[in-house]
Amino acid sequence: MNYAYYKKLQRKMMIKSGVFIFVILLFACISTYSIYNRFKDTRDEILSSESLEVAFHNKEGNNVSLTKVNPVTDAVGLSSKSYTFTIKNNTNKKVRYVIKIKEDKATIEEDDCEGVIPFNIIKTGIHSEGEVSNIYNLDDLEDGIIVNRIIGAKKEINYTVRFWISQNSLAISNNFHFHGMLEVEEI
Repeated sequence: MNYAYYKKLQRKMMIKSGVFIFVILLFACISTYSIYNRFKDTRDEILSSESLEVAFHNKEGNNVSLTKVNPVTDAVGLSSKSYTFTIKNNTNKKVRYVIKIKEDKATIEEDDCEGVIPFNIIKTGIHSEGEVSNIYNLDDLEDGIIVNRIIGAKKEINYTVRFWISQNSLAISNNFHFHGMLEVEEI
């Protein structure tokens, strides 16, 4: 008689333990999923055209800023704050695109900058997977175009862009800033 009672009690405990473990796992899955979606939605800003989709992975979206005016070497500049984005071709054909850097006048006015850092001392580096970083002075760019490239059908390319002050520049006021926007245009 005792054996049957303990067997029944053990079965109840197993069922309770199973339900308890199931509830904990369900709670963990739902929590992880909601946290992931919350941060993913606030981080990625996606811009789309007929054939290209551009996802900016920073919370600033396609806005870029340079507020530290300390001159640094290119090696240090290439390890400064990065802005990352992905360009994806959604078509079955190759697409030509350009990446531009434009001045964001609205942010400059909103930020109440004393002045804008001269473009001839701002350097930028752009890097895509499997390639060497290309370094440019902003004033050397024609129409602000930093990349002019073709992307293959159903391909995607990840880019990293960085900005810094050229080592060969004179010191300027800390209230001088650069605020810009990265634009990807299909041509």
